[in-house]
Amino acid sequence: MERHFAAPRTLVFEAFTRAEHLKRWWAPRPYTIPTCTIDLRPGGIWHYSVRGPSGQEHWARSVYREIVPPEKLVYTSTFADEHANPLEGVPEHLTTITFAEEAGKTKVTACFQFSSAEALAVALDMGMQQGMNVTWDYLIEYIQELQAK
Repeated sequence: MERHFAAPRTLVFEAFTRAEHLKRWWAPRPYTIPTCTIDLRPGGIWHYSVRGPSGQEHWARSVYREIVPPEKLVYTSTFADEHANPLEGVPEHLTTITFAEEAGKTKVTACFQFSSAEALAVALDMGMQQGMNVTWDYLIEYIQELQAK
């Protein structure tokens, strides 16, 4: 996935790495992110919950492998419980996100690697691609709000 953001690379990188920012754009509406903790270091965990309109919560966790501010993030992700323990039977994937300056904008490229075609199919069936597109639309709006302050 690729998207251009009309904002400095450092700001876009912060939007991906600070809990107070992620809580504002990461979940597709009308879902919210009531809990989000980030230990931004290799081996550190990003753990969050997504709450639906009926109050049901889903937890996820990512483990950072590589962090190069403001250029690159590499982490594994999967669904988890409220204690950040991975759930059985849910495929984990590796995400690499790069942030590049281009003509006064920031180009964000996200690559997702799965262990098998079956694991990829599960993620696609769950709506991962549509969800990412929607949340990145929210990120555009959120960055505009930040820059207007």
